Amino acid sequence: MATKSVISAADPRFLKEDGFEVFTGNEAMVKGLLETEGGTHLWTGYPGSPVSGIFDTIEAIAGLFRTHGMQATLANNEALAAAMINGSQMLGLRAVAVMKSVGLHVAADALALGNLSGAHPDGGCLIIVGDDPWNDSTQVPADSRFLAEHLHMPVLEPATLQELKDWIDVGFRLSRQANLYVGYLVTTNQADGGGSVSVRRNHFPRVNTLNPVTLETAAIDYESRVLLPPRTGRREEDLSARYRRLWAETEKLGVDRVLPYPRSRGRRRFGLVSSGMAAWYLEQALQELGLLEDIPVLKLGLTYPINPHTLLHFAREVEELVVVEERRPFLEEAVSHALQQAGVLQKVWGKKFPDQLPGIPSHGGLHPSLLAELLGPLFALDAPPSRQSKVRSCLARLKSVSGSSWRLPARTPTFCPGCPHRDSASVFLEIQRDFRNPDYMQRHHRREPVDLVFHGDTGCYTMLMFEPTKSLMHNYSGMGLGGGTGLGVDPFIRNKQVVFMGDSTFFHSGQIAISNSIKNRQDLAYIILDNRTTAMTGHQTTPGLEKDLLGNSTFTQNIDKVVEAITAEGNCEVIRVNPGLRDHYRAVLEETVLRDGVKVVIADKECGILTHRRQARQEREEIRKKGYLPQKRYIHITPEVCEYCLACTTSTGCPGLTFTETDFGRKVQTDLSWCVADGACAKLYACPAFEEVTVVRGNRPSSALDSLAFDTLPAPRPRPFSGTHRLFLTGVGGMGIASTAAVLVRAGHREGYQVLFCDRNGLAIRNGAVYSHIVYRKEGDPPTTAIPMYGAVDLILGLDPLETARALDGSGRLRVGSPDRTGVILNSSKTPTILNLLGREDFCVKDLEERIRQATDPHRFFRCEVSALAERHLGTKLYANTILVGIAFQRGELPLSQESLEWAIQETMGGSASANWQAFLFGRYLAEHSEEFVQPLEPPTPQSEIAKSLEELEQEGSRGKERGQRLWQCITQGIAGLPLAEADLRDFILRIRDLFHYEDAAYAERYTKLVRSVAAKDSAQFGMAATKAVIWNAHRVMAIKDEVEVARLLTSKEKKERDRELYHVDPARGDRILYRHLTRPEFVFGPFRLRFRMESRDWMLRVMRRAKFLRRILTRWHQREKEFRDWYCELLGRFSFSSPSEYQRWLSILRLPEAVRGYREIRYGKMEEARAQAEKLLSEIPDSEESLAR
Repeated sequence: MATKSVISAADPRFLKEDGFEVFTGNEAMVKGLLETEGGTHLWTGYPGSPVSGIFDTIEAIAGLFRTHGMQATLANNEALAAAMINGSQMLGLRAVAVMKSVGLHVAADALALGNLSGAHPDGGCLIIVGDDPWNDSTQVPADSRFLAEHLHMPVLEPATLQELKDWIDVGFRLSRQANLYVGYLVTTNQADGGGSVSVRRNHFPRVNTLNPVTLETAAIDYESRVLLPPRTGRREEDLSARYRRLWAETEKLGVDRVLPYPRSRGRRRFGLVSSGMAAWYLEQALQELGLLEDIPVLKLGLTYPINPHTLLHFAREVEELVVVEERRPFLEEAVSHALQQAGVLQKVWGKKFPDQLPGIPSHGGLHPSLLAELLGPLFALDAPPSRQSKVRSCLARLKSVSGSSWRLPARTPTFCPGCPHRDSASVFLEIQRDFRNPDYMQRHHRREPVDLVFHGDTGCYTMLMFEPTKSLMHNYSGMGLGGGTGLGVDPFIRNKQVVFMGDSTFFHSGQIAISNSIKNRQDLAYIILDNRTTAMTGHQTTPGLEKDLLGNSTFTQNIDKVVEAITAEGNCEVIRVNPGLRDHYRAVLEETVLRDGVKVVIADKECGILTHRRQARQEREEIRKKGYLPQKRYIHITPEVCEYCLACTTSTGCPGLTFTETDFGRKVQTDLSWCVADGACAKLYACPAFEEVTVVRGNRPSSALDSLAFDTLPAPRPRPFSGTHRLFLTGVGGMGIASTAAVLVRAGHREGYQVLFCDRNGLAIRNGAVYSHIVYRKEGDPPTTAIPMYGAVDLILGLDPLETARALDGSGRLRVGSPDRTGVILNSSKTPTILNLLGREDFCVKDLEERIRQATDPHRFFRCEVSALAERHLGTKLYANTILVGIAFQRGELPLSQESLEWAIQETMGGSASANWQAFLFGRYLAEHSEEFVQPLEPPTPQSEIAKSLEELEQEGSRGKERGQRLWQCITQGIAGLPLAEADLRDFILRIRDLFHYEDAAYAERYTKLVRSVAAKDSAQFGMAATKAVIWNAHRVMAIKDEVEVARLLTSKEKKERDRELYHVDPARGDRILYRHLTRPEFVFGPFRLRFRMESRDWMLRVMRRAKFLRRILTRWHQREKEFRDWYCELLGRFSFSSPSEYQRWLSILRLPEAVRGYREIRYGKMEEARAQAEKLLSEIPDSEESLAR
């Protein structure tokens, strides 16, 4: 009965007792803890990259803990976790604490005392510490060995994945025998990696929470358990004896070992000493150099304190030692010290090499190719002649895929769509700007401007450091220390100060900071972002929630009440508010921040990921029941109304926004696959292009896939596969790289391969770069890590062209591909970077494609706009990842069977497995019939545009025919005889038609005369560039998007048809679209200005679109836009030039309205800037002074 309950509550992989299974590095450590002899009693710690996955795994197998009475607890912080470990040794329990490198700093005091006190002879303590050598997601350079040495705490460094699991038990054995705590050091590539490991039987503790015992206090050894002077000194004297017991046990268990090599050649010049992940990289590098069996390697498992007996025995076999380690020379110094203590004079190299060769770097992490590049020249001359050619060949191969930088745009991470922190950041960006404005401050607050200072802290909101919110983080001291940082400068400045703090950070250490601020009368506003989870590290629970790590009900701690208790006598108001209510939130923040003293605002809104996961589950359930989703809401942007002012992107930086190219230029639109319709962009009310669209369906929509004959697809023709096979997946956070990697790993394991993999996670949230390495190998294949040598990947699945190019950049860290080995399946759909969304950077996908093709095998290069096809045929881009797998399979690029892939998709994708299987089949079809989906559309001709315009008017009856004749005359007279290309004539016709509908034929004719007047003076020598500029910009200034025009554009027939196509709406099936247009109209009646927000309905706008008469009645309505229009139109009459330089200046002048985008206040300053720039340019043109004066 117990077994059944466990199986139903735990992943069966963790119950397996023999054979091989696939785990991530974090999961492997969990399995190692379960396999520990005698069982483990207490698991605790605090989540942080790269080891937070351990807590996710605990939560996933919580039933196993409850059944066997094991205790797993998330401590409020690492120091408390260490204290729990100390307490466990009163009874002889086996306990583990998990934390990242900077968490070890927090826990150091308790660990120093606990380690000196020692582990119980029947217990044992393991401190798992996650280091991040490349600093991908850690704020300081991480090397926890130095701190462990300071604590006198031994350090065990597993290398391979098998060791990562098995040495957990080794660590507890060492801890018991040596009467010491053991630090268990793992790095990012180990924790975020994984693969196949052999498993053993689980052990569960006899004493547990279901079978507690009475602690006999009379048996407590006060001399070791209550460490205060003079006991401390006496206990320290015992350390050397404990270290000797430690070394004896490591020798017994074979923790330190020399890799096999033939000793028949006598004493070698060089011997290598390494440990941990660096040793695994080293083994791979030596294999590639052909020197693995020629160079002696001492692989240390215990790196502190180093076993002098083992080292000295190895040192006698070589002349010189070379230490290979990541980061600072910890091991190198230990080796040198041990030799010196033994009186051995022997050269030790590491960070410096002989003959002025570059040594192992002391910053950043290592890579097998980097080691090969550094060690190859060092060993080349000492290697046997038979090996030297392979060394040279390896170095040449590495050099061939290295080169100069491609200077690719950076892809920085940002908040997820729907993230409540974006609400706070966006509002504070506005407040920061307005508080600096003297007029605003005098008008609203009757005071001088205020320059806000923002102190940084740790959490998802640490991403405030990136654009567009980097001005909201002026410093950073660490977790829970933002308030303390502010206190250091508070007495000396007049600025108002703000610090963001998450709910998890509040319970970790933030509440102490608030107490400190109150005690010292700090002038600071704490904005506590209560999103009800520890989001940054995987959504672990917090003390503010009703469930603990194992799902047990616990006491819920209320942040408000805790803060109120701290501030009761401090005259500090605590306000809880929903940041999604933007206007109310802003008003509260402005009033609160400007008050003196400590203020606390709690921004109460659930993490967007949790909200939308729940919504997605509900939608899948509804689809399962009904076969379709009866209703779904979207945020939509009408491109005709969008001015491409970028106010929405610069204020939110939301990856749910993207760009689209239209006949009237680039516009912003919502990415239907990433946007979660929280309305953060629309709440800015920066422009009336935003609308809430509700799609109502009357039946299951037809699918374009229904007509595709999947069952007739030919069987793939697999490429010949031999030896180790490497895959590389890359893309953008949120594209499903991790789930795709999981599918391929599971499928490979089912096929019988030994699988290795390594994911890049950390700060790569939405819009950050992510990737996965996957290796399929067989028994007997050469040793390798999951990290490939430069150029050694067999297949790249590129979900994003920019990140695929980055992985191939010859100056980058990855350099995964080569022309003689690497195939590419590329999704060529463009995903903007954040700076791209801000209008500061751009990149050309076609240029990237060409670089990718040149860096890989051009015969195995396949590209297609997979994301666009996925959205069109499957309803969302989120299936692009599985489509790519289908393409790769059909092209014979995967050494996997369809049966294994189908099983893996079912196991991995859960409720969306069926849809993902359809995506896989679609990918197979696409590989065979890509030409069906890549149909280049010929742009409409000027003649077709004229015919289309007249046809639309003729449908309006006799009046429409009459108007059609007027439009025909406007167009034909306007374009007659103009020496322009068809594309330019089409641009002209579209704008004539638009202004005709905007006002009337006379207005359109005014436009055509302006264009023709410039064309008459223009020159074909310059490509008629001035005329083309006027075609675009005269229209831009004349088509003033007043409330009448916006109403017309929002209700046009063309827009409605396009929306129906976009949302797959078929009125014949009972489908319809409901609109709520989020507008902010303004009317000016003489000296009175009326502006208000309004959720307009279509019927209201249809009335408004007929009110062109308001343009004549309300003479001061949009007066500034009209004045700018008239200024530009008058300017065109001055156009003339007598030299190429004058022409170029005039061209610059004529293009000035291109930068004048947006509505009202967003636009007004740009209009003034354009006029000032025009005056400057005109002053530089001879004979323009008189014209300018006039």
